[in-house]
Amino acid sequence: MKNVLNNIFKGFCSFQVSIVLMIIYASACGVATFVENDYGTPSARALIYDTQWFDLLHFLIILNLIGLMVLSRALQRKKYASLLFHASFVVIFVGAAITRYYGFEGVMHIREGESVNTMKSQEEFLTILAKVDDKVYRAFFPTTITPLVQESFDHSLPFMDGSLNVKFVDYLPAKDKMSFDFLKVEVSYKDNVETIEVPKDGGNGNLVRFELGEHKFALEWGARIITLPFAIRLDDFILDRYAGSMSPSSYESEVVVIDDANNIEEPHRIYMNNVLDYGGFRFFQSSYDQDELGTILSVNRDPGKIPTYIGYAMLTIGLLWAFFAKNGRFYKLGRYLKAQNLAIAALFIASISSTPIYANEQEKIDMHGGKSVEIPKADEITNEEMPEITSENVLDLIKNLKEKSKDHANSFGELLIQDFGGRIKPLDTMAMEYMHKMTKKNEFLGLSNMQLFLGMMTYPNEFKKVKMISISSPKLKQVIGVDESEKYIAFDDAFVNGQYKLINYLEEANRKKPSMRDKFDKDVIAVDERINVAFLIYTAQSLRIIPDFNKESTTWYAPTEAMATFKQEDRDHLHKLFQAYFASFNQGLVEDNWENATLALSAFKQIQAQFGGELLPEAKRVQLEIFLNHYNIFDNLTLFYILAGVILFIVVLIQILRDKNVVILPSKLIHLFILLLVIIHTIGLGVRWYVGEHAPWSNAYESMIYVAWASGIAGVVFFRKSYLALAASSFLAGICLFVAHLGFMDPQIGNLVPVLKSYWLNIHVSIITASYGFLGLCFILGAISLLLFIFRGKNPQIDKTLLTIHTINEMSMILGLAMLTVGNFLGGVWANESWGRYWGWDPKETWALISIVVYAIVLHVRFLPKGDNPFVFAALSVIAFYSILMTYFGVNYYLSGLHSYAAGDPLPIPTFLYYFVAGTILLIILAGRKRDLLPPKL
Repeated sequence: MKNVLNNIFKGFCSFQVSIVLMIIYASACGVATFVENDYGTPSARALIYDTQWFDLLHFLIILNLIGLMVLSRALQRKKYASLLFHASFVVIFVGAAITRYYGFEGVMHIREGESVNTMKSQEEFLTILAKVDDKVYRAFFPTTITPLVQESFDHSLPFMDGSLNVKFVDYLPAKDKMSFDFLKVEVSYKDNVETIEVPKDGGNGNLVRFELGEHKFALEWGARIITLPFAIRLDDFILDRYAGSMSPSSYESEVVVIDDANNIEEPHRIYMNNVLDYGGFRFFQSSYDQDELGTILSVNRDPGKIPTYIGYAMLTIGLLWAFFAKNGRFYKLGRYLKAQNLAIAALFIASISSTPIYANEQEKIDMHGGKSVEIPKADEITNEEMPEITSENVLDLIKNLKEKSKDHANSFGELLIQDFGGRIKPLDTMAMEYMHKMTKKNEFLGLSNMQLFLGMMTYPNEFKKVKMISISSPKLKQVIGVDESEKYIAFDDAFVNGQYKLINYLEEANRKKPSMRDKFDKDVIAVDERINVAFLIYTAQSLRIIPDFNKESTTWYAPTEAMATFKQEDRDHLHKLFQAYFASFNQGLVEDNWENATLALSAFKQIQAQFGGELLPEAKRVQLEIFLNHYNIFDNLTLFYILAGVILFIVVLIQILRDKNVVILPSKLIHLFILLLVIIHTIGLGVRWYVGEHAPWSNAYESMIYVAWASGIAGVVFFRKSYLALAASSFLAGICLFVAHLGFMDPQIGNLVPVLKSYWLNIHVSIITASYGFLGLCFILGAISLLLFIFRGKNPQIDKTLLTIHTINEMSMILGLAMLTVGNFLGGVWANESWGRYWGWDPKETWALISIVVYAIVLHVRFLPKGDNPFVFAALSVIAFYSILMTYFGVNYYLSGLHSYAAGDPLPIPTFLYYFVAGTILLIILAGRKRDLLPPKL
C-alpha cells in the first residue's frame, strides 16, 4: 500500500502533470477573457474565475509544485534561488486564497457635505425582507445569475412558526439598454405561493412588495448594502483638467474619516495612485458625478495582501538570485557560451480666412494690459493693383506656396497652439498630425505640412476644390460620386447643395458596435474625421493660439472664439492683427516679401509670452519637438535596422553553409553600425521623454518603439559576439518600428490619463515591455534555428551554430520570462496602489499571465521524454510568441478592460496573420525532418 501511494505521489508530482495542468490553466484563462468581452465580467467569473473547479485547478498546480520541490531535493542540492522562486508561488497562492474567500469589494458614493457609512457590495444578492409587528426582518444570499450562467437555487428560511421558501424560476434578460434584467422567483409560506419578478436594482432601495397570507414581504435583487464601523465625510471633490480641455488631468476627494467608537476624526486626500487605508478597508478614487459634486470610491477589504506581497518579494529576489547562482541553469548556459568564445555582457535596462489685402506700413496697437505690439498697417487696395489668387490659378497658388513660403512656414510652425486635449505644442506638430490624418502622407503636393496648413487656412475656397482627403472604399467613392480610381477626394466633393453626402451613412455606422462595422462603415467614419479636420483648418477653429487676456482660465482661443469671448477693445485689436497677418501672407506669396508677415507673427508670439503664463513650454522643448517632427527618427531607423540585420544574417549564413569561419571584418563593421543605430534610437527616446514630459511607453506606439529599442539593446549589449543573435535583434527592432508606423497606431505625443501619472509607469511598463523585446528575439532565433534544421546535412558547422543559437535562445527566454513575470506582479502592486486591488482578471493582466504560463511550459519541456531537443525548443519558441502578440495587440484591439487607454476601436484580424500562421506550420514541418540533434552538454 505504501508503495502504491508512493507511486501515485511520484506520478502526480511529475513534469508531465505540471505541463498538462498549466495548459488547462492557460486555456481556461484565455477562454474567460473572451467570455468577459462578449458576455460581461459577471459571466466570466460565474463560468470560470469564481468556480470551484478553477479553485481546484489552482490547488492541484500548487500541490504539484510542492511535490516537485520535494522530489527535486532542491534544498539538499543547495539550489536556494530556484527553491525561493518556486516557493513564492505557494505563498502567493495562499494570499490569493485568503483574498478569494475572506476579502470583498464594493462601492461607496458620497456627495459633498454628506457623511456615509455604507457601501454597496460588488457581489449580487437576493434580499428578503419581512415585516412583523412593525419590525423588519432581513435575510439574504448570493446569486450567480448572468446572461451566460444561471445558477438555480431553492432556499428554505425559518420564519415565524414555519419556513419561507424561495426558489429560482427563470432569468429574464434586459431587452434593451433602457430596461432591467429580471429574476423570476417563487416564494411560498405555508399554503401561500407567489411568483415574483424582481428587477436588478443594484442596491438603490427599490423593493418589490407582496403579501403571503397576513404577512408582508419585499424582495430586492442586486448589490447588498454593507454598514461600516465608521463614516466618511466628503468635504470637497476636486477635478483638474488639462489646460483648455475637458480631459481630466487628475481628480481627488478631500474626506474626513469619522470613527465615533474611537473618538477619531481624521482628514485624508484620496486620488489616483493614492489610496486611503483605514480599519482594514481600502478606499480608492474610482469615478465621480457628472456635476462634479460627488465622488465614487471603490472599497476593498483584503486580508490576503500581506502574504501576497511577501510572495511577490520572494519571487523577485529568487529570480535575481537565479541569474548569479553557479548551480543555476542560466549560469550553466553562460558558461557553455564562454566555452564557445562568446562573451556575455551585463544587460543595460534604461530603467480665419479674409479677402487678400496689402500691408505697406507699420503701426502699434495696445493690447490688454497696456503693452504695445508692433504689426503691419493694412490698407485695402483693388484687385487691379494686386491680383487675387482664385480657383482658376490654384496651380500657381500651390507653386508660389512651394517656392516662396518655406522659410516663413517654418517660422510659423514655432508658434505655440493648444490642442483640444489641452496640450501646448508647436503649430508644426498640429500641422503634421492634421495633414497626415487627411492625406495619409508626410508631404502632399510637394508642400510641407506647415505650408499646406497655411495655404488651406488662408485660401480655403481654393483648397476646398483640391483632392487631398484620402479615401479607399470603392462603395464610398460611388456614394460621393467620384471615379473608383481616385485615391483622394476634395472637400467640396462631400457636399451637394449644402447637404453633407455622408450624414445618413455616418449615423448608421455610429449606431453599430465597433466589432460589427465593416470596411465601408469604418471608411465612412475615417473620411468623416478627415473632412472635419479640414473644416477646422478652413475655418481657423483649430488655430487656438490666443491665451486668455484676463488669465482667468487656461483655455486658449481660436480667432472666432476670441471674438466671441473677449471684450470689445481686445476684439478690435485682435481683428487688426489677424487682418494684418493674412494680408501680409498674401503679400509674401505675390511679392516674395515676408517682412510684414514676420512682424505680425512676432506680435502673436509676444501675446503668447505676455498672457501664456506658466503654460508655455521651454523654448528648447519646442525646438526639440519640431526636430522630432521633421527628422522622424524612429521611422527613419526602420530600414537601416532591417537591412543591417538581413545583411549580417546573409554573411553569417553563407559562411556557415561554406563550412568556414565567419568573416570578422564585415561582421564587426555591421555590429558597429547597429550599435550606432541603437545609440540614435536611445537619443530619440530620451528626446521624446523630455518633450512629452513622461516616459515614452504610455501608449501603443510608444511601447512599440520601446520594444524595438529593447531588441536592439539585447543584441548589441547582451549577445554582441553572436552575430546571428545580433542580426536577429536588429531585424526584430526594424520590424517593430515598421509595425509602429503602419498607421493604426497614433504617434502623436499626448497627455497622460490620470491613472498613468505614477512612478509605477516607469517601473512596471518599462520592465514588462522590455521583456517583449527579449521574447521577440526568441521568436527570431527560433525561426533561424528551424531554417538551419532544414539545411542540416554533413556540415558540422551548422550543428555547432544550432547549439549556439539554442543556448542564446534559452538564455534570452529566461531573461524575457523573468522580466515578464516580475513586471506583471509589479503591475499588481501598481494596481493595488491605484485601483485598490492587485489582481482583478483584467484581460491585459490575464493574457500577460497566460504568456508567463506558456513560456514556463517551453522552458520546462526539456524535462519531458524527448523534450530536451533544440528542434523542440526552437519550434515552441516560435509558437509561444503568438501569446505575446495576443497580449500586446489582441487584448488592446479586440478585448475591453482597464488597459483600454492604450488602444482604439477593434480592428479586423489582418489577412497576413493567416499566412503568417500557415508559414510557421510549414517551417516547423520542414525542419522536423532533421530534428535529431542532441542538446548542448552543460
